[in-house]
Amino acid sequence: MTPLRAGVLAARERLGSDAAAWDAVLATVAHAAGLPDAAPPDVPGLEAWRDPAAAEALGEVYESLLADRTGTGSFYTPPRLVAWLLDQTLGRTHGARHPHRRLLDPACGTGNVLVAALRRLGPDAAADVVGRLHGTDLDPVAVAITRLRLRLAVPDVDPAVLERTVRVADGLGEHPDAPFDAVLGNPPFGGRLRPRGPLAATSPAPYTDTSAAFLLRAIDLVRPGGTVALVQPLSLLAARDAGPVRDAVRAAGAVTSFWSSTTPVFAGTPVLTCVPVVVTGREQGRVATWAGARPEPRTGVALPPDEWGPLHAPALGIPVVAPRTAGRLGDLGPCSAGFRDEYYGLVPYVDDGGPGAPLITTGLIEPAHCRWGAVRARFAKRTLAAPTVDVDALRAAAGGTRLARWVEARLVPKVLVATQGRTVEAVVDEHGDWLPSVPVLTLVPPPDRLWHALAVLLAPPVVALAAARYAGTAMASGAIKLSAGGLADLPLPADRSCWDVGARLAREAQLAPDDARPDVLRACAETMCAAYGDDGALEWWLARCETPVRAIR
Repeated sequence: MTPLRAGVLAARERLGSDAAAWDAVLATVAHAAGLPDAAPPDVPGLEAWRDPAAAEALGEVYESLLADRTGTGSFYTPPRLVAWLLDQTLGRTHGARHPHRRLLDPACGTGNVLVAALRRLGPDAAADVVGRLHGTDLDPVAVAITRLRLRLAVPDVDPAVLERTVRVADGLGEHPDAPFDAVLGNPPFGGRLRPRGPLAATSPAPYTDTSAAFLLRAIDLVRPGGTVALVQPLSLLAARDAGPVRDAVRAAGAVTSFWSSTTPVFAGTPVLTCVPVVVTGREQGRVATWAGARPEPRTGVALPPDEWGPLHAPALGIPVVAPRTAGRLGDLGPCSAGFRDEYYGLVPYVDDGGPGAPLITTGLIEPAHCRWGAVRARFAKRTLAAPTVDVDALRAAAGGTRLARWVEARLVPKVLVATQGRTVEAVVDEHGDWLPSVPVLTLVPPPDRLWHALAVLLAPPVVALAAARYAGTAMASGAIKLSAGGLADLPLPADRSCWDVGARLAREAQLAPDDARPDVLRACAETMCAAYGDDGALEWWLARCETPVRAIR
């Protein structure tokens, strides 16, 4: 334990509360810095905080001692990401390039963004510049730390100014000094939204992350042409409940820049994050993208009207494709998924190697191959060598129920599609013998189009589109999470003669022995690239087929 942390804990033990301990710490730091109205507290154990250099550690020490970082969504923003946020709002030039810009961090915490913004404005930043930096936070200790850090940077600032501009307040509430030129920062994330303040009547869907509410609020708090740059969970890009937020952003302006990472960058949480930079009142154009813990530029993205997933595609190395299409997979037949009722309803009828229909889990599906009976599968906390569903017993016990009807509707020729793989993994059940386990998706085309449907799902351009469209929604970074609706929306190829050849090769691939299947799959993929008139994703697709994301599931 560092002396600084130990000093805080000792003060808390002596004074009886975190608030009193931090009051003593802040008074010690202020006195050591020579602020005229600072009186040293009579609290032993704070000697380490008398070093003037200790002021730089105020935010880091406080955040490290928070009792419930996950519950509050409070996570330290890495300096390199803070610098990137400032690049988007103040530019890369140091000095008084934007001396009159008014900034707001609506969840300022201990002031990392505001202090960095002050330094970005230059070493000669005056008290009036400090007064243009606004922050709110519900944590009074964090606000006190922010005020002190700003005052230490500009000692002649009137403390009353900081009392007005850096406030203990709800960032989703009213802001008397709005509008601002920019709203930036790292709002709380990782929790369900509880509508409050002015957002209560127009809040997004109930499962939207709290951070998305800050994004919505920020759009209303900037002037026309103002910039919003707030850290968001990566799920913002494609989550259904975040749809109203994405729509509101696009209605208000344009996403001009975007940062994301394929690995966690916030210590203490596995949540993947991103930052869409929004300029209000601007027409949508090409989006510049950055990626990684040390933000590095990637390729620009043309953002489709109703999709945000492609913004994360450059970070994942997903190739940009522009296939020639005609129709959608849902035109071939209904696409469906099971839910909790079906999953748990099957449990009493599932055995290992017993009579009935093979139960196909997502982990048993590869491109044009079912591994049932060859590898073990997980179902209902059991590991099974050959899971089966006793359909006769189910019919006898549950005949006429929703579960029985669900089972009968799936004992037909169909295509089964796994979720959350690095490719779209699908296999044909030509005779209707298999039952899908939730969350396996089911597509039921006419019997003479089964292999055509499989060829579509093996097509590299289609897989690249799906990977970009639903980027950030799967449990594993880089995996593709499809829903029944997303499956139905996948495009059909424009070249129908090549598609016919691709369907024949898809059938050959599924019937081929294991050692011959890769060559046939490659031939099918090449043919389907021709059917879509785009081979830009071929090598990417082949590489993904060689390194699948798979677990026993």
